[in-house]
Order: sequence, then C-alpha cells, then structure tokens
Amino acid sequence: MSKRKIEFTLPADLKCSSLVRRISEEIFHHVGFTKEWANRLKLVVDELFMNANRYGSKKEGGTVFIEFSYDDETITFKIEDEGVGSKKTCAKDLKQLIDRNSDEMRDVTKTSGRGLALISNLWTDSMMVEDSRHGGIAISFTKKISSEAPPAPPPIFESAKVEIESKQGQSPVTGRGTVEIIELSGEIDASNLEEKIQSVNDKLKVLPRGSTLVLDCASLVYINSTFIGYLAAWLNELQAKDGQLVLRNTNKQIRDVLELVGLSKVIYLET
Repeated sequence: MSKRKIEFTLPADLKCSSLVRRISEEIFHHVGFTKEWANRLKLVVDELFMNANRYGSKKEGGTVFIEFSYDDETITFKIEDEGVGSKKTCAKDLKQLIDRNSDEMRDVTKTSGRGLALISNLWTDSMMVEDSRHGGIAISFTKKISSEAPPAPPPIFESAKVEIESKQGQSPVTGRGTVEIIELSGEIDASNLEEKIQSVNDKLKVLPRGSTLVLDCASLVYINSTFIGYLAAWLNELQAKDGQLVLRNTNKQIRDVLELVGLSKVIYLET
C-alpha cells in the first residue's frame, strides 16, 4: 500500500509544544500503536520539535514543517526548520553529535547531551539527519507499527550509584533529617522548564546535609527529556550531601519514562 501523509506547518514557537504532542499522540493511536508506544514516540517528537525551535528557527517568527507518512507496517515522522537560529549547524555536524552522545550515554547520572541520542536509541528503529529543502536541517525517525506492549527496558545503564529498585513503594523519608516537599503540576516541557525548575534549584541551595527532597507529582501530567536530566542532576547534588530525592504520586506515564531511562533504579518512587 502506498504511503499516506499528514503534513502541516506551525510557528517556530515552543508554546506550540503541547499542541504538537497531542497531534502526534492521536496519529500514533490512529495508525495502530498502543498507548504505551504512543507515549514514548510522543516524547521523541517533543524533543525534535524543541531542537528545531532552539537551533533552526528565529527567536521570534519562523516556521517548522512537520510530516507524518505511514502505511500498514511503518510510520515516519519528519520535522524541518529554516536554519535561521542563533546556533546554526549543518546536518553532518548534528549527526556526528548525536552519534557521539549515543556512545557516551550509558551513565544514568549524566545530565547533558542525552535527550535526542537517548530516546532515539531506546524507542525508534532508525533516525536520519539531512539538509532541509527549507534551508535548515531535516530530522526524521521511522518505527515499525506495533499493537503489542513494549518490551522490558534494556539494561543499558551500568553506573547507577545506588540500586534501590527492590525498595520502590517504600518511604525513605522516615527517620531522616530535614524533609522538604515541593509540588509539581501540569506539563513540563521546553516552553516552561526554567520556570518549573526554579523552586527546586532554590531549595537545593539551602537544604542542610542529610535532607530529603520530596517532589509531589500528583498534579504533574508530563515531563520532557530535559527535565529527566535535571532529575539526575538533583539526585547527584543530594547524594553528595548524604541526602535523598523522592518522587511521590507519579502517574503511570511518568513512571514508565523513568523506568525506561533507568532513573527508577536510583530515585525512590513513593506510592
């Protein structure tokens, strides 16, 4: 069967991130992916949209070009930018950067340069980086359509500092020193990340040694790959001061992402 296409353009504006995620989730469901797979691929789309805005588009104005093409067996997502961003790069250099980060991403506590390399290796079958006809870069990924549940995560992380997987569901808070609770809510993506993390960064500066920081996620709906990197950084900072990071009341989608990137092995997920 010939490929079917869904094509549209959007302003190069990170405020459109939520819209792109919702459109992509609907399309992934439509072609036959399970909810679990749709959630994973939605995260890849979110990462690619963020990159197109940050590195290939103007701060104000500009356009990104999005295409979904699919048949009964596979789907391909493609996003192109105009190449007018402040951090202009070429397809060859970006491909080399992704490949280098792929080789260096096995440490769960590494917090920079992980996003695109990490999730593309975990959740897509192939990824292509090429020059765009619109003047910038075109990045696409292809995935075989599956109605089955995703497989268990591969053991790709080798240097987790503390193995606590068997303790998940228990509370490490009792009996420790200062306990601080911060509530997180809504969707955390590139459009609001700095605002969302500020309260956590401020609190970490004044927490005494041996403290426990609890992030209450009861009202948190979505986290992007950059926020995952911040979680690892906060964990490192707390462990250096004999402290602990706890995530409380996480929904299934967030727990699933944390498990797949290996953070559920080093961060307490309190029920």
